[in-house]
Amino acid sequence: MSETVLFAGQKGGRSTEPEYVDTPAQTIPKVAFDKRGVWPSKMFTIKLELKDFETANPGVPTYDASQGDGGASLGGIPPEELAAALVKYLPKNCSTKYGDPVGRADVRKAIFENYHRFDSDSGLSPDRVVIGDGGRDILQKWFQMLVQDTSIGGNIVVSAAPWGSYTQGPYINCLNILCAPGSADAGFRITPEGIDACVERSNADGRGVSGLIITSPDNPTGNYIDMAEISALIEHATERNIPHIFVDLVYQAVTDPEVGLYDLNALYKGLSKDARARVCFMDSLTKSAGGSNLRVAHLVAGAESTFERFKGLATHTVIPNALGEAAALEVYGAKEPLQHPWLQQVVIPTTQSRKIVQRRLSELNYRFIADQGYYAFINIYPWLGKKMPEGMTLNRGGNKGMTNFIEDVNLLKSYLTKYCGLAVIHGTVFRQTDFIRFSYANAPKYTDAALTRLHESLAALQ
Repeated sequence: MSETVLFAGQKGGRSTEPEYVDTPAQTIPKVAFDKRGVWPSKMFTIKLELKDFETANPGVPTYDASQGDGGASLGGIPPEELAAALVKYLPKNCSTKYGDPVGRADVRKAIFENYHRFDSDSGLSPDRVVIGDGGRDILQKWFQMLVQDTSIGGNIVVSAAPWGSYTQGPYINCLNILCAPGSADAGFRITPEGIDACVERSNADGRGVSGLIITSPDNPTGNYIDMAEISALIEHATERNIPHIFVDLVYQAVTDPEVGLYDLNALYKGLSKDARARVCFMDSLTKSAGGSNLRVAHLVAGAESTFERFKGLATHTVIPNALGEAAALEVYGAKEPLQHPWLQQVVIPTTQSRKIVQRRLSELNYRFIADQGYYAFINIYPWLGKKMPEGMTLNRGGNKGMTNFIEDVNLLKSYLTKYCGLAVIHGTVFRQTDFIRFSYANAPKYTDAALTRLHESLAALQ
């Protein structure tokens, strides 16, 4: 450093008092309240309980129908193919330089034109596509954008059986979560009447609705809603002045062949001008290609202002990773992305397994939801309160002691895992304590055997 850095008469370059970056009007107020803790998801660890069964029953097969991880259950993408895609994607020089905060232009162009097939009449362009580090990253930025655009303490409306991260992500960003009314007989889907009830409740509470999340195919229920219904929900939310609408489509490629992808070009063009400005659509390779650790998802922003806000947030938080973008270019750049081998190795066995699940659960008189995607949501109400076979006990948790009764769905989950060698997700995670989530993103024979294990295990309860 030079002996003197400042020049004579220079006013800048020194301060004598602490200074806020923001004006008083823009400074975030300090508000104390009894905050809920946000703890690690146990969905990633439930399958570890299978070790108890394996120790007690050496050589007996176990079945993991818990985590929706196609990269694990269906083998994943061959590493040499990923490596080739990465080498093809990277520039010859400066290969580890910073990339575009919203994703490289050629990747966004492939997503826009080749995968979603938007046309010029849509009024959109590849400059409305944002690439992120997986769905959770996209969602986090959306929640952050909502706080910037509305306020802290606003409500995010989700279904009556929301994915676990839908109940955590908003809260992390100082937003509340409001579950819309819903019935299992209708797949727990959000309805216009449910939206009305949420708006009225939010306004009565002085919070207002900051955003609405629509998911199809759904996690955890597997419920599927058609394009006309999605459009109607978006328009109704717009009429009720919900400022931001998020449509999560990450399972849309994992559907029966006759179902296929939603026609987002037609859906978007069919919306009113006001609705177009409020809506976003998300998709990813996490489920369709079993690319769980690739961490790549994308968002199509209906409004230019949404794109610009996402770009600003990405610049200061998380930018896309090279391997994820390389995988996206490999798939979405293909002539027929849905026919790419990486997708087919997930979609084909999962579709076959879905047919087995639908047929067998129906034949065995179970009550369930399993339209499309990865999951069946199975009603286990008749087995709650039943007694386990002789010699089997479970810890209730805390200081509540042991029991040999299935007192709740959490204990049913532990019974299935520890004593039966079958891992599922208990419905408590999704605020539905009479249900379990059964993942069929597995080979058909494996899924069939897992269903047999489930049925035999439930039948053993007295």
